[in-house]
Amino acid sequence: MKCRRRLARALAFAFLVSLAAIAQPSAQKTSPNGQLDSAVAELRYEDLADAVKSLPADPEQDYFAGVLANREGRVQESIRRLEAALPSIRKANPARAAVALHTLADDYVKSYRYRDANSAYQDLLTHFRHEVDTAELQGLEDDASVAKLLVDAPAQSISFDGPVQIKTYHSPLGTIDTDLAVNGVTGPWILDTGANFSVVSASYARRLGLNPSRGEGQTQGISGAENRLHVAILPELRIGGATVRNVVLLVLEDGSLNVQSGKDTHYQINAIVGYPLFQALQRVTFAAGEMSAAGSADDASRGAKLFMEDLSPLIECQFRGRNLLFDLDTGASASVLSVRFYRDFPEAFRSLSPKPDGLAGAGGVKIVEAYHLPEMMLEVGDQAVVLHNATALPVAQNTWLDKTYGNLGRDLMEGFRSFTLDFANMRFAMAPAAGANGK
Repeated sequence: MKCRRRLARALAFAFLVSLAAIAQPSAQKTSPNGQLDSAVAELRYEDLADAVKSLPADPEQDYFAGVLANREGRVQESIRRLEAALPSIRKANPARAAVALHTLADDYVKSYRYRDANSAYQDLLTHFRHEVDTAELQGLEDDASVAKLLVDAPAQSISFDGPVQIKTYHSPLGTIDTDLAVNGVTGPWILDTGANFSVVSASYARRLGLNPSRGEGQTQGISGAENRLHVAILPELRIGGATVRNVVLLVLEDGSLNVQSGKDTHYQINAIVGYPLFQALQRVTFAAGEMSAAGSADDASRGAKLFMEDLSPLIECQFRGRNLLFDLDTGASASVLSVRFYRDFPEAFRSLSPKPDGLAGAGGVKIVEAYHLPEMMLEVGDQAVVLHNATALPVAQNTWLDKTYGNLGRDLMEGFRSFTLDFANMRFAMAPAAGANGK
C-alpha cells in the first residue's frame, strides 16, 4: 500500500494506503552536492529542478534528474536516468544508491513492472538497509512485502468505449463515493485520490469472488498498529465508459476498515478506488454529484503544481510567501498540519493552547495533543483558500505525515464548483462557485 503513507487518515476519516518513506541520505553533509541531497530529502523540488539544469552530463546528473523526473510524473525518463546512474553510485555514494533503488521501485510499480519493483526493494533492503532512517525502515519493509506479493501480477491496462461521467454522493463519513457494479455486485466505492492502491475488505473480496494471495504483507496505521493485508487481482473494473483491467486490490481485514464515525458509532468501509485508476484516467474532475475524466487540459499551466511522492499526490501551495508541499487526500474530511509546519511557523501558534484530539484510521484511534488554527489562508494556483480550524500536530508522529507540511482534505475544496487532478500535466486546479471571485 503506498506503504509509506500508512493506512491512515486524520480525524473524521483518516485513511491512506501507502508505499514506504524515502531513505534519508546519511552522508549528505560530506558528499558533493550535499545541498541537492538535502533538497531531495526535504522535498524541495523547485530547488532541485533549478540545480539539475547546471550539472554536467554525468551519473550524478542522471541521479538527481531521475529522482526529479519521478516526482514530476515522468516515470520512463526516471527509469532511464536512474538505471544509468545506479552502477556508478552503488559504491561511491551508498546513500544515493538507497534513494535511487527506492525511487526505481516506485517507478516500476507505476509501470506495472512488479517483478522489477520487488527486485529493487530486495536489493535496497539487502545491500543498503543501513542507509534507511530507523524510523522509516518499517515502512520500507511494509512496501517491500506488498511488492513481493505482486511479482506475478499482470500489468494494468485501460480502454475507453465512451465518456467517463459517473454520479457521486457523500457517505456518512463525508467521503466522495460512487456505486460500481463489479462481478455482479453493486456497492459503494470511495473515490480516494490519496489511496495508493485500490482496497477492499476481506468480506467484500469474498462477495466479489476474488482469490486473495496466500502470502500476506502489512502496513502501519497512524496509531502505530500494523495491519495485515493480502492482494488480489480484479480482472475488470468499469468506471463509466472506461474499462480498467488487472486492477490490484489490497485486501484488508474488515476490522482494519471499520472506522469511528461518531462518539458511539462505526462505519464499515468495503471498497476504495485508489490512485492507479485515477492516473490511468489521466485527468479527473470532481463536481457536485459527479466525477468525469478527460484528456489533458487545454491550459497545461493552470492551477497548482502537482508532484508524486511514491503513489500519493502532493500539491504546492503558498503560505505567507513560501511554497509548501502538502499531501492531497480526497478521502479525508479535514486537513491536518504536520510537525514540520508547526516547527517552521511557530508564530502562528503563540496565542493558542493545545488540546487532546484523536487521529483515527486503520488500526485504531490515537489520542494526541493538537492545536487548531482558527483561520489559515493558502494560495492554491490562482485561487485563495481559507481553512478553518485546521488541526496542527506539534510532535512528530513517525509516519508519512511528518514528511510534508500536512494532509489537505476535502475542506480545501469547500465552496468551489469543482476541482481537477491533471496527471498528464501534473496540475491541480479548482474552479470557484458561480458568482465567487477567484484570486
